[in-house]
Amino acid sequence: MTVFLLLYLCADATRTDCQVVKADSWNGPHAYERCINVVPGLTEALTASNRERHRFVCEVRSDSASPAEHKAQPAFIHQSFRM
Repeated sequence: MTVFLLLYLCADATRTDCQVVKADSWNGPHAYERCINVVPGLTEALTASNRERHRFVCEVRSDSASPAEHKAQPAFIHQSFRM
């Protein structure tokens, strides 16, 4: 199992306009526990106004495909229909 620590950088407290940044990652059977143990300290290190806007999230990913290996499928630009 692979777990990514993601930092959501949001424009305001509504958290509707956010950018996601990969902050760290862990591998192994205890990866999620290690990630969630880090989050409180990182959140506490933020200033009060930044705590309202930004947040840290631990996200579990399968080991079959890492984010760098993920390829978006090409979209159909043109479709032809015959009767």
